[in-house]
Amino acid sequence: MAPAGARQLVESTVTGSRIGGAVEVVQPASRRKEVLTTSQLSNAWGYGAAGMMAVGALFGSKAVFGLGILLGMTLLVAWLWARWCFRNLTVERSFNQTRAFWGEEVVMSQIFTNAKPLPVPWFAIEDEYPSALEMMSQEAVYSHRARTRGIRSSLALGWYERVTRRYTLKCAARGEHEFGPIDIQSGDVFGLFRRSETIETPQTLLVYPRYVPVERLGIPARQPFGDFKAIQQLATDPLRIRGVREYVYGDNPRYVHWKATARRGALQTKLFEPAATPQLFIFCNQDTFVHMWEGIDVETLELTITVAASLANHALQEGFMVGLQVNALAVHSDRQVKLSPSRDPDQFTRILENLARIKGWSGLPVEELIRAERRSLPIGATIVVVTGVITDDLLHILVALRRAGHPITLVETVGSLRAAKAAQRISVESLRMQGITYYRVDAIDAATEIEELVF
Repeated sequence: MAPAGARQLVESTVTGSRIGGAVEVVQPASRRKEVLTTSQLSNAWGYGAAGMMAVGALFGSKAVFGLGILLGMTLLVAWLWARWCFRNLTVERSFNQTRAFWGEEVVMSQIFTNAKPLPVPWFAIEDEYPSALEMMSQEAVYSHRARTRGIRSSLALGWYERVTRRYTLKCAARGEHEFGPIDIQSGDVFGLFRRSETIETPQTLLVYPRYVPVERLGIPARQPFGDFKAIQQLATDPLRIRGVREYVYGDNPRYVHWKATARRGALQTKLFEPAATPQLFIFCNQDTFVHMWEGIDVETLELTITVAASLANHALQEGFMVGLQVNALAVHSDRQVKLSPSRDPDQFTRILENLARIKGWSGLPVEELIRAERRSLPIGATIVVVTGVITDDLLHILVALRRAGHPITLVETVGSLRAAKAAQRISVESLRMQGITYYRVDAIDAATEIEELVF
């Protein structure tokens, strides 16, 4: 029976603080596999111990017999120690948060608990994390797995002891980053036998894409989506008067404001608030080239996502109901990403989460996506297309939508020299004549430093 003092786990951390001082987010339980026990000795040592005891007993030599027993007991204790070293030993990984913004620092904790009276004299750990994240508190080592790096450390665990080690990760890349597995190795106090295990720890850290004020993109903050107000007034609420203006030919005579006309000496007509909150649909094209076989331009893709997130944030602040559609499959689904317009406080978070999970591969051109959604668009809804590649087919669809009464804003993103060379020459004057607002955001090889760019 363990002593009373051993019934409660002894807790310690490498940072000197007790466990429980911070909120930890522990994700799904780990699974162990690939148990392997190795010996630093050959079988001859066991035969040798048995031989020494046999010789000592045969010739009556207590010294030889005692050495044989000592060697045999040492081998037995070492083997049993190595066999039981992982009994009631748990390894966990936790984060202080499972979602983070671009550039934010996240604390990752490794928690080792030895819930048995047998100490673990030495314990080697190699934990893997995505190479897209930056380790701030320790130098990382290369891993044999693709796109991962490792953290190597060692420690000793006393009986009923818990040790926590904390590392700081900088979220330098958006995406849903997967962690694991954890490789552990331990053995007996003499180092004669070793035991290795691989612990599967399926955990993820979601890093939201970067977003900046639209002025830094070279897009005016005032009416960045064109003069949408006049078109949004197609559906107005006659009970909500927001002002008056001078009467012009074509105004409905029923809306003449006679009191204002009497005061100013000229006909005045009423101005009404929109019957509903203006809606804005953002179509984000994750394709960076016309043909899929041309690959992915990572810089342009990241710039496209940054621009889409920035415009969504600005539109929500301006009072729009904002929706998002991407020609990418939603997580755990075979359908394209689609968020209906909303001004819900959590709408921007949902937009960031969907943009964070974009991989860059799609089977549906953005032209087909817009064409499929064309009939379901509300009357007068503003359409914003953010894309790194512009085709004639895309321009034809946008012109048709503009003629149907939708304000159109086209934002072209160029994140690399390769994308700049492949970009189609756009006649800005021709687009403006068609009523399409056009912007081009250039951030060649500097998509992650857009705050420092001058447009």
